[in-house]
Amino acid sequence: MPTVDDLLNEIFAGKKSALYAEFEGWVRSSRRFRAFATDYRTKIRAKLRNASDPSRQDDLRAELETAAILLAEPRFTVEYERYAALKQRGPDFTVTFKTHTPFNVEVRHLRSAEMNDGDEAARIAKLMAVLCDKAGQMQPSIVNLLWLAAARTVAEEDISRAAHALLQLAERKTEEYFTRCGFESALAFLKQHQRLSGIAVRQPGRTTLWLNPLARHKVPLEIANAINRLA
Repeated sequence: MPTVDDLLNEIFAGKKSALYAEFEGWVRSSRRFRAFATDYRTKIRAKLRNASDPSRQDDLRAELETAAILLAEPRFTVEYERYAALKQRGPDFTVTFKTHTPFNVEVRHLRSAEMNDGDEAARIAKLMAVLCDKAGQMQPSIVNLLWLAAARTVAEEDISRAAHALLQLAERKTEEYFTRCGFESALAFLKQHQRLSGIAVRQPGRTTLWLNPLARHKVPLEIANAINRLA
């Protein structure tokens, strides 16, 4: 394994970007994140090179922070973009619990400006758009979590309302809403929604988990408890 300084130099190509200080902190404070960064240094370096604007940098930061948080749980091992090797759209991480129970984690960074609307209807509409967009990345035959990295508080009640509103639109066959999200039909969305096992909301200092009552694959209790304990 390379030294920390060599690893940082290889990943950042000698340039101290906006992510450098935080990434260095994760590498130096966590042996497990250092091993993760070593394994995926080529991928991370390429992502840094492509994160040419602050918005993309924030999205990448959310991904890497999520990996650091997940690796704080010693029973989790984390793979980065397993499905990309198969040339298909898929989640950011595949996590294995206790070496035998895999689940997927797709990260979505929620910017403050996106959720800073005092209008409840507008806030719910934005969450609906996020859930509809990310549903397409949920894979069959496995537990799938959407991980919302939020700078501001996101109420579990708002997530429930957004999910319920989407189901109502689907049941009414409001086809144009779902075709705008990239689905062939409302029925196609419903099938994908059933693959969403839950939504983990990462907020300052805590992680909360909303469980999809319609999920085909439920989040095992041990995994749910482990995620809820992530600080």
